[in-house]
This record gives sequence, structure tokens and C-alpha cells, in this order.
Amino acid sequence: MKTYGWLLDVYISGGRAVLWVKTDDGEVVRLWDRYLPDFYVKPRDGYSVEELAGIIRQHPNVVDAEPVEKYPTVSAEEKTRVVHVVVDEVGGFRRVVRDVESLGMVEEWFNVDILHIQRYLFGKEAAPTERVEVEYSEDGMLRGLKPVDEGFKVEPPPFTPLILQVETGPDGNSVSRVWILNDRFKPIMALKGGEREVLEGLAQMIREGDPDVLVAPSPDSTFTRLLERARRLGVELQLGREDHQANLYRGGLYAAGRPVIPLSCFQEYGLAGLSERCRFARLPLGLASRWPAGRIIDSRQCYEAVRKGILIPRLRSYPSEGLTARQLILRDRGGLVMSPVLGLHENVAELDFESMYPNLIVRYNISYENTGPDGVREGSRPGFLPELTRRFLERRLYFKRLRRSLPEDSLEYLWCDQRQKALKMILVCIYGFSGCDVNRYGNVYTFLEINNRAREVLSRTINIALREGFQVVYADSDSIFVKKTGASREDYERLARLITEETGLRMALDHHYKFIVFLPLKTRPGMQAVKRYYGILTSGELHYRGIAPRRRDCPPLIKEFCERLMRILFDAETVEDVLKTQYKKARRYVAETLKKISRGQVPIESLVVRKALRKPIEGYLSKQPHIVAAIQMAWKGHRPRQGTLIDFIYVNSRHANPMRRVLPAKLIDRTHRYYDREKYKELLLTAADTILGWKGFSKRA
Repeated sequence: MKTYGWLLDVYISGGRAVLWVKTDDGEVVRLWDRYLPDFYVKPRDGYSVEELAGIIRQHPNVVDAEPVEKYPTVSAEEKTRVVHVVVDEVGGFRRVVRDVESLGMVEEWFNVDILHIQRYLFGKEAAPTERVEVEYSEDGMLRGLKPVDEGFKVEPPPFTPLILQVETGPDGNSVSRVWILNDRFKPIMALKGGEREVLEGLAQMIREGDPDVLVAPSPDSTFTRLLERARRLGVELQLGREDHQANLYRGGLYAAGRPVIPLSCFQEYGLAGLSERCRFARLPLGLASRWPAGRIIDSRQCYEAVRKGILIPRLRSYPSEGLTARQLILRDRGGLVMSPVLGLHENVAELDFESMYPNLIVRYNISYENTGPDGVREGSRPGFLPELTRRFLERRLYFKRLRRSLPEDSLEYLWCDQRQKALKMILVCIYGFSGCDVNRYGNVYTFLEINNRAREVLSRTINIALREGFQVVYADSDSIFVKKTGASREDYERLARLITEETGLRMALDHHYKFIVFLPLKTRPGMQAVKRYYGILTSGELHYRGIAPRRRDCPPLIKEFCERLMRILFDAETVEDVLKTQYKKARRYVAETLKKISRGQVPIESLVVRKALRKPIEGYLSKQPHIVAAIQMAWKGHRPRQGTLIDFIYVNSRHANPMRRVLPAKLIDRTHRYYDREKYKELLLTAADTILGWKGFSKRA
């Protein structure tokens, strides 16, 4: 039998790999494949590979042990002889490793500390979420699995998500309500009533709706709670497509045939971006959505190693190269930064290199095996790291450029953005991970060489701009801010093309500012700060970095105030207008807003501060405002979990009792009007000081 579809889920169960494919007609098919775990060992001096293989072969759980030739490292020019050990089942894998280790005959171990699902998928051509052609027998045994090349298709795989949020009862354990969210993450339905009724409603929704993906905040704890409560009440709640309950394993919770995904990751990347993570790492959706960038990159490197016949060494927790403090000072200078010229500037262009660090890796062939204290060895073959990076750099740039041609309110724009965003996060981290201690292939000199090339390129870029008559007012790692009297957008774009030609790296005009203000450090007003500025683009859009409105804990009142203040300040044609006329108007607006706060004329909902609960309430010793709000919520039966965003307002921030200083937004009703006016005036003045301080404004004045 043959069919086409998308690889929805893959996991190892007993001695089999289980695969779920969503076919073109919408059916979800369960398939299985035989899985035999394996690893490699290198004998100690004094033992031959034949001798070691012969002894290992006698183990009752070993299917085969044969001498083979593999590359021991990414830098090896020649293969070495090792023993390839194949085990009969997952359950016997650790037993075999333990027993072989007890022989005392093994010098090095390879391919032993990756997950079984990685080991299985690394041997397949297709990755999870890819479109595939499958052949299988009547009993569901997989006979063939081939990827169907979709090129640069933008649309995500057609998986149906069920997005939900759970509310607990007054005891902090029972389930009082389950909210169902739409694809915009807005509530569209509430399952409510008694706890049994809520759980039965959810079970029915999963059974009849047959979703492909389950999405929830903190999914491991959320779904574990649901299963425990259902079991206690005798409700049959089946999360997965198998006829058994979901399971917890080392990577998190999984429900057979229905990947479980954290809401935060789904909001960030969507199915389109998560598909890119799956394909890069060769991982199922559940793992790809949970693993941090370092593990994602490690998984891809391990896959590339298997594909190239290179052995996978065990993870280490120590540096591959030791550097003295003096060597670090001389070599590790990081990215090049030219401090900003503080204050107000007119007609400034921000020119940015496209994916600078990944491009440097590819262009200069910077890799683990060919880079040392003196840089990249001349004449070295195409490197392991550049080959890995190139394909996904091309994909990221394709989606990024395509996005610019699409309407911002279109689904295609959203999918392009999700894909390029997911790839950007991985590509940026490839640079940092290259010298990381826990990178099993890492080489600190690779990391240092990337930095060195980046500094050289930015230095050349600055000199090109100066040569062409532009003033460089700020430069940071992969971008420069330049200005020139009378320069047009075309002049700045021409400069970007010239820099591209002379450096070999693509530079583009990222933002064109009508006005921009570079701000000093908060603690030292006379000293320049990096990544701290605000401005208005020639398009009329505000753009800012490193100030209060960028923070998640900034109340709507302060965010709206800052943006309005910027617009008043920049509602001018010249710098002189900003300094003489608009600055005075801005100060008047500050005074007017302070009066509104003092008179209690500010809506309560605009005062809400939001902060995340980074650990369980019991783990905090200090009584920070959001911790106090979380405790108050728990008292009222709304116990928040780790990772929950806590919304609160200040009601008396100077009260001697911390429990009286704030009030959770969840406990505020429509009649509440009281808030700490002095605290919010202080927050507003601090924000005004940030926006106007360069001109002499002071919150103390």
C-alpha cells in the first residue's frame, strides 16, 4: 500500500518505532517499523577490534557486534576501526552498555548518549512534519519512507491544533474550567460546571474533534493534572490516539499520535516555524518545541555526523581547548562596538548585514576541524559547520525576503515570518554554540575566528562610510547608523550596495529615521549606552530599543505615554523645531498626565504590571510585588504555576506590610478605583526622564 501525507509524530515504543502520518485526504494512519538500537566502541590499547567484538557478541541482548570503519572526529582524514554493536531491544540497551563497560576493554564510546528517537530518525531520509511518500503492509508495517521535496513552500503542514488553558479551583488542584482558544489565542469556548462535567467535556472534544496537536501553557504539568483528576473521578480522558494514557519521559509528556506543545512556543513560531525546527534538528514536534537552541543544534550536528560516517562522541562538560586569562583577553574581544554620539540626530540610516555571523561561517569556511590559534587553515576542504549552516541560511533569507513582498495582514506573511524567525534563532545560536563547552564538536577557536572576521568586516564598513562622506554615529556588531546632510533614501541604499560589493556580505537599509535620539546609561548619564535609543522613521512608525515600552512589565499607561511623548517631540520638520517648540509641548504633556494620575482619572486596566513567575511560589524568599500578588491569588483559590504571567496593580507600594502593597488584577472587580497614585507618578516621571533627559528634563525637578 502507498500513500502521501505529512509525518505527524514518531516515537519509540518497546522494540518498535511508531509513526503517524496525516494523509492527503485527512486520515491519520498509524505505522510501525522495527528498531534495533546500536552504538560504537573503540578498544583500549592491547585489545583488537576483533577480540572485543567477539566478546561483546556473546551477550544475550546483542544481535550483532562487528568491526567497521568510521571517522572518529570531524577533523579526521582517515577512518579508524571500531566495533559496531547492535542490541535486540530498547530495554536491553543500558544493560549492554553497563556490561561492556565492566569489561574494562573500551577506551572510547560513541553514539551512546543520544535519544532512541534520534537514533532512529537519523537513519531515515524524512524528518517529522515533512511531506512524505509511505509504503506499508496491511498490518501497518513500514516498507518505505521518502521525503517529497516541497522546496520553499510557505504553508505549514495541515495539522489541526487544540489550544487550551486550564483554571484550577479554590483548592489549587481541582479543575474548575478549561478555556479553548482560537488560532489568535483568544478564548472562544469555556468548558465549565462541575469538575467531572468539565473533564468529560474535554474528553468528548478530543474524541470527536480528533485534533493532531495539543497546545497548553506548561503542558507537562497541565496535562498531568488533567489526567490525575480524570483518573480520580473515573473519567476516561484519552489524550493520545493510542488506547492508553499519555506518558512522561525524559523529554517531557507525550500523547501517542498527538504531539504536545508549550503554548509560548506555539505562539512564537506557529506550526510553520516549528516545522523548520523539526526539519533542522530531525526531531518530533514535541521535542523540537521544548528543546533550547543548543540541543537543537547538537541534534543537527549529530545527524550530519551520522550522514557523513562520523562517530558521535559523548557530551562533555569541559573546554575542548584551554586558554589562559591573558590569551582570552588578547583573543576574545567579542563584536566591534563604536559608542553612539549621544543626543538628537536627523536623517539617520540604520544599515544592517543580513545574517552576518552565519554568512561569515559560510563565506570564510570557519569550522571546528580547520580553525586554530592562527585562524582558518588555507586550502582546507569545505567545513562541517559551513555545510550545515548554508542550507538553512538560504532558507531563512528566502522567507525573510519573500515576507517583504506580502501584505502584513496575510497568512502568507505570518507563515514566512514564523519560518524565518525560527531559523534566525537557530542560526544566531550556531555562532555562540560553536565555542561552547558542552558542544561535543566545539572548538573555541572557531568562535574566536567568527568574532575576529566580524570585527574586520565592521571596521571596513565604517571606513567605507567615512570615505563616502557619511558620519557614523553608532556601530554595533553587525550594523551601523550613518547620516549625511541632504542624503536621500537612495543615497543610503547606494552606500549599502557599495558595502555589499566591497565586503562580500549583503548589507541593506534596515531603518531610515527622520529623527533619532541615542540615550546614555541609566546609572551614568554622561556615558554612552549600546542598544538604547528611540526614533521615528520617515514612514511615521516609532522604533525604539532598551527603554521601558520594550519591557513586558511596562504598564499600558507607561507604554502609551512614552509613545505619545515621542510623537509630540518628533512632530516637527527640523531639529530646531524639536528643540525649541516640541520639547515644550512634550513637557506640558508630562504635566497633564501627572494631573490625571493624581486625580484618579486613569483606567485601572491601564495600570496593570505583568511579570512571570519563574519558579514555584515556595521557592521565593523575597516578597517582590508579583510574588505577593501570586500569593494573594493562591489564597483566593487561583494558585498560579511556574511560568504563569502575574498581572497586578500597585495600591500602596510603601506599606510596611508587603502583602498590602499590590493587588492581583484577577481579584479586581469593575468597581475598583483605588491605586497608588504616587507610585504611578514615579513610574511616569522615570519614563519621561528616559525620553526627555537628554534635553535636561529631570524627574527630580
